Amino acid sequence: YAVLVVSKTGERKVIVGPMTYLLEYDEILELMKLSTGTPKQDDTLLKTVYLRVLHNKVSDVIEAETSDLCPVRMRVSYRVNFEGEPEKWFNVENYVKFLTDHTRSMLRNAIKRHGIEAFYSNAIKIIRDTIIGASGEGGKRPGLVFEENGMRIYDVEVLDVQIGDETIA
Repeated sequence: YAVLVVSKTGERKVIVGPMTYLLEYDEILELMKLSTGTPKQDDTLLKTVYLRVLHNKVSDVIEAETSDLCPVRMRVSYRVNFEGEPEKWFNVENYVKFLTDHTRSMLRNAIKRHGIEAFYSNAIKIIRDTIIGASGEGGKRPGLVFEENGMRIYDVEVLDVQIGDETIA
């Protein structure tokens, strides 16, 4: 875990633990607000000072439409690490909303290029290739890196794919 310590003068420092740190009289832990629920929304926010740096799990529900106007609904779970400079990790106020908004947009765009039959038969591959890239040498995928805050999605689990039109399903 990591916390952001902020002094009254605006000086910021990131403490990555586990470790003991004694706050100075003018320092506080910066509060983060994270989106909750599935699909992720801003209605109910989780307030915390702790950022889980490794092996975060963020789940979401995405609704999209194929090129032949068939609605689809997917439940996914992202595996996320924070890498690089710890000072960047707190640059995005609500990293959960930031992540889900971006990946929803990417997936809607990718799914819109396929008809329902082509998408449904290759849904897992399309979703994983869109978010974490195609498998390279040794089967490794590059992941999706967010330069803004050092976040990287290193895996995606596709939990469910549903066709919205019962007649077509």
